[in-house]
Formats: sequence, C-alpha cells, structure tokens
Amino acid sequence: MIVIYAEKADAANKIAAALGTFTIGNGKQINFGNLKANEKAVKSHQSSKGYLEIKYLGDDCYVTWGYGHMCEIFNAVDYDPGYKSWRNLPVPFIPEQYKLKKRDGYNATRNKEQMKVIKELFGKAKFIINATDFDREGEVIFAYIYEFLKCKTPYKRAHFSSQTQQGIQDGFKKLKESAEVKPIEMAGRGRSVADWVVGANLTAQMSLKFPGNGVLSVGRVQTPTLNMIVERELAIRNFKSEPFWTVNALFTTDKQEQYKGEHTAKRFTIKAEAEKVLSATAGKKGTVAKVDSKRTKKEAPNLYSLSSLQMDANSQFGMTLQQTLEAAQKLYDGGYTTYPRTDSQFLTDDMEPVVMDVLDALEGTPQYGKYLKGKPRAISNKKKYFDSSKVTSHYAIIPTGSLPGAMSAHESNVFDLICKSVIRMTYPAAEIENTTVITEVNNEPFESKGTVVVAPGWMAVEAKIKEELLPALKVGQVVDGKYEIKKGKTEPPKRFTDKTLVAAMKAAGKELDDDELKKIMADPSVNGIGTEATRANIIETLISREYIERQAKSIAATDKGINMIAMLPCQALKSPELTALWEKQLSDIAAAKANYNSFVKDVEKQTGIWCEEITALTGVANQTAQQGAQGQKPQTAGNSLSSTGLICPACGEVVRKLNWGWGCNGYSKGCKFSISGTICGKKLSDSQVAAIINNGKSAVIKGFKSKAGKSFEARLMLVGNKVEFSFEKNWEGVRQ
Repeated sequence: MIVIYAEKADAANKIAAALGTFTIGNGKQINFGNLKANEKAVKSHQSSKGYLEIKYLGDDCYVTWGYGHMCEIFNAVDYDPGYKSWRNLPVPFIPEQYKLKKRDGYNATRNKEQMKVIKELFGKAKFIINATDFDREGEVIFAYIYEFLKCKTPYKRAHFSSQTQQGIQDGFKKLKESAEVKPIEMAGRGRSVADWVVGANLTAQMSLKFPGNGVLSVGRVQTPTLNMIVERELAIRNFKSEPFWTVNALFTTDKQEQYKGEHTAKRFTIKAEAEKVLSATAGKKGTVAKVDSKRTKKEAPNLYSLSSLQMDANSQFGMTLQQTLEAAQKLYDGGYTTYPRTDSQFLTDDMEPVVMDVLDALEGTPQYGKYLKGKPRAISNKKKYFDSSKVTSHYAIIPTGSLPGAMSAHESNVFDLICKSVIRMTYPAAEIENTTVITEVNNEPFESKGTVVVAPGWMAVEAKIKEELLPALKVGQVVDGKYEIKKGKTEPPKRFTDKTLVAAMKAAGKELDDDELKKIMADPSVNGIGTEATRANIIETLISREYIERQAKSIAATDKGINMIAMLPCQALKSPELTALWEKQLSDIAAAKANYNSFVKDVEKQTGIWCEEITALTGVANQTAQQGAQGQKPQTAGNSLSSTGLICPACGEVVRKLNWGWGCNGYSKGCKFSISGTICGKKLSDSQVAAIINNGKSAVIKGFKSKAGKSFEARLMLVGNKVEFSFEKNWEGVRQ
C-alpha cells in the first residue's frame, strides 16, 4: 500500500479528495466537489480514524497527517536529569547527537494518538509520499518524524503550490525522489539545530549570570531583531530636538490661480537668516525663473511575495505581519490562493496560461469584472512577471481561480490585494508628469513641485493617486506673492511599524563598509534577518516575552528589551550581518552548495565563544550598586535588577528592584521587607534607596505631597524593617 503524509488534517482531506474519493462514517462518498459542503462530517471522521483511505495508482492508499511539528530536538534535561538545574550544564552544552522526541506541550494526547496511527501506516507501506509544505520547514517536519519512528520505507516528494484539485493532481504527477530534496531537508535541520544550540546555551548562561530576572531568552534570529528595535528606541529617547524655520510663499497668477512655494534653503537653523529672507521679499512680486517638466512611465508593481504582501497589508489596512500571514494561510488552505510563504515575486515561464484562466474567473465577479471586461489581456512586459530563474521552491502568490464565499475582514483585504496585483499585469504603465518650478523674488529662489497623472494605466485598478497640481506657468511670468515664516523642530527617528520592520529585517546587512561582506549581502539569496515564513513569528515572540510592545501602529522596545541588549555581551550575535550570513549558508545547503556538518560545527564553535563572553563577566553587582549610588540608572532586565548590590536588613537576602519598587529576594521564605518606588507622590531614586538600606536613612528629600496636596520635605529612615518619615533635618540616628 501507499501512504501519503500531509502537514495537517485540512491539507490531507484536500489531497485525498483531489486524488480519488473516500468514504466517511455515514457512508457518504467524498470528492473534491462536495468536500467543502461536508467539511464538518469529514473532520469528525478524520478525528476518529487518523487517516483517509482512497485508491491511488491502482493501489490502496492511506492519507494521514501530523499537526505541524510532531517531533523536536531533546531538551538538555532529556539527555541528563541533572541538567534540570542549568548550573550543572557543561559550558557550552553540545550533545554528541541531536536526538529527537515527541513534541511536548499543546494537545499532547491528540499528538500521541496520531503518532500511533502514523507509525502503523509507515510500517505497512511499500512507499511513502511526503506532501508537507515544500520548503525547509516542511522537509524537516517529515524528516524528524521519519527518523523518530526509525522508518526505512522508501519515500518520494510531492510538490504543489496550490491546493486546488488541479494543483494537487499536477504536483503528484511529478514526484521528486527523496535524494533530490535531501539538501532542503538538511537546510531545515541546520536551522533547527542552530536555533537550539544558540537558544539553549545562551538563554541558560544569561539567566544564570543575571539571577532574579527569570528566564532571559536569547535567540539566533530574535536577538539581532531585538537589537535593531532597541537601537531605534535609544535613538528616539536620546534625540534632542532643534528648532528650525522655513520661509513659505503663496503665489497668485494674473488668472487668480495659486500655487505654493518654499525657499530652496529649506530649513534655516538661525531665525535671523529666515527673517532676512522675509524682509527681502515682503511685498514684492515674483518671477518664474525655471519650469522643468519630465514625463516618466511607472510600471505596475511586482506580484506578491509574503513580505511585500505583509508590507502592503500593513500600510493599507493596518494589519500586523502575523494577521496577514494567517489570512494568507487561510486563503491557501481554502484553495483560493497559492502557497503564501514564498520569497519570490515571479512566476515560472510556463504560467501565462494559468494567469489567463485566473483572469477569466475574476472577470465573472462584480468586484473585479469592471477592470477586465472589454479590456485587452496583453502582458507587455512579460519578463517582469515570468522568470523561472527567479523562482526557487515557490512562485509568487496569485489567486487560483477558485472564488471564496464568506471571508473575514482580514482575508478579504488580503485576497483583494492579491487579485488586483494580477489584474494590473494586463494594464500598461502609468504616465506621470513631474514639474519643478523655481520662482525668484528679489533674487530669493522658491521651489514648487507638482505631479500630474497623464495616463493612469494600471493605476486605474484602485491605486491611490496623489496629484499636486500646478497652474500652467511660463518662464518670465510675473506673479504676486505672500510670504511667511513657519517655525518647526527636528523630529526623532520614527519607531518601526510592521511594514518598516519587515523591510529593515530584509535589508539588514546591506549597507556595509566591508567590500567582501557587501558583495555577499548583495546576493539575492541573502534575505536579511529571518525568512518569509519566520519574521512574523519572531516579532510576536519578542512581544510575548515583553522585550517589545505595540504602541498603536508602532513597535517599541520596552525597558526589559533595552536592558536585555545592554547586558548581553555577545556583540556578534546582535549583528544582522552574522544572522544574514547564516541564512545565506542555509540557502546554500538547500541548493547543495554548502555542507550541513560544517555549518553546524561553525555554529557550535561560535556559541562556545559567546558562552565564554557571558561567563567572563565580573563585578556586575558592584557596578550596578555604584551606578545606583551615583544616581545613574542601573541596567535592568524584566521587572528586576540582576543585582542591586543591596542586602535586606531583615534577613540578609539580596534586594531586587521590581516594577513597583524594591523587594527582598527572600519573599518566598517569608521575608516581607520592601520599599515602594513612589512615596507620597515622590519617585525615589536608586541612590536614595541605597542610602536608606545601607545607612538606615536618606538625605533630606524634597517633593513629597500630603493628602491635602501640600509639598513637604523629609528624610526617610528605617524603623525596624519599615520606612518612616523623619522631619529632624540634622538627625544622626542609627538603624533601629
């Protein structure tokens, strides 16, 4: 018999229905045409059986599935129970073999039962067809379960980018040999091992080095991403705004047509210089000195990769990367669009007939028919869209021609973007005229810019057209003018949005001084930090760990994230260049141009170096205490300091800084010593708290407010283990 393995149950029932028919519990025959109508009954049948039975190639065929990653690499404690305490780990911990186990966590019982079904079917099969997603992740999902079950049954690989009936059938007509996809599997294994080695070792060492902070998570990809966000946040926080002045004009022609101008100096940093220009121009007419018009053609945008789709969905609809990915995945699972996790914006050379079929289907809808009916279907610049050399595992995201019914708002937005991207292929380039006018007033030049869409072309397909109209002007023409000074101020860098962050992740490492590195980073296979499939998850992971947060549409680093980067000594790990270079090596492994073992050895070696950097840190507690004593902000992580250098006067345990104030580390043992971070409206500094704990009293502190709202000053002193006010300014008592 033949066994087909799908990544999840929804994919399995489409595969079974596309390749044959199957019978569910009530005796009903299911095919691709009635699959959707019987979805609930099919899923119930799948839950009870764990497989679907069809006839395929004249043989009995069982289509089974997993639930994403069914297996994972051993945790350290799985190798040795003694490693439950990270203090017992070798530094670094590199196992002799990266062993596999059933995945822990979510729905373990369901996974365990399904694993039994898979094991039995794999054992009986004469050959297996791997039908997981055709990428690194899909290959390693299958490879890990195949290895875990110690399976020896030969297997082949199905490759389809569309979950339509035709797409699935075509994918199974050209099965790939297992050896052909082995390099992609090894790239997936390399990514998995690298993430484990870096994450397991550095998370343990950082957490041990800075106790009291909980788990300090470090990751091969998440850490350089966090570093980018932290650097931007610090640039914003440290930014000092400077004033500037502009001189603006409103010109009026003899036909009473008006246009705006701005002095070509743009910004005056000295107000007197702007006033000098205003004085020279006040009440004077202007003369048109230059009219420069250029007509250009603007081609339609490329088709969508996942990243470009995420960026457009974010800018147009405010959707996050994760929301866009989830919507695109739903559309793919429903058979309405092609595979979403692609980094290509091109189709293969032979796909023009496929596109024409898609357009035929879209023409039959009210929403898209208005753009297609009666319009020519010629694609003038075919190389812009069809280029097999620029397609790797998956081509660009396009509709399949199957039209969805009810959709969520996010699915509707994403589907609309994808459909219009294909419709625009058949439209000509837009023609745009850009005009720059220089108007001189008493030898002071003012610039005006205008944009006119002469022929909309593809922009007619609901593109946002921004036009700045200028009147028809001629050199030498005299115009009236009114002039004014406007004050402005320099703005800090903008925080990342989902769109700009994914763009920054893709571009990471492109601007380098090192020529050799620059050449490597210019390689199209080097796609910055992360991959199309992982970037959304990286950002959501950083949010869940409270290293970053969403502020409306922006993404900002938290204090926890800032201090995590400050404490981490491994500069190379923070570098986007190193991460991107590793992604390049993984791409080369997938293309059989690089060696898996060499890559893993390099990662293990580098991780050892990073572990040494962390363990070599000394004097952290003393340094932090000195910062507090000097009134500097100590480096914190999470809700607590790694060490304040302060000792609890009640029990001798370490005192930690928390988000509400200072508390004893012996709280779990019954010690209740604490000092609130704010007392009577006054926020205490680290040095003031250090004085209270170390000396029993603080200096006189100003700025307290009574319940009546009156300000007062006082010392804070320890009485027993409580903090009380002392109004004796020359008090020289000792700790009670």
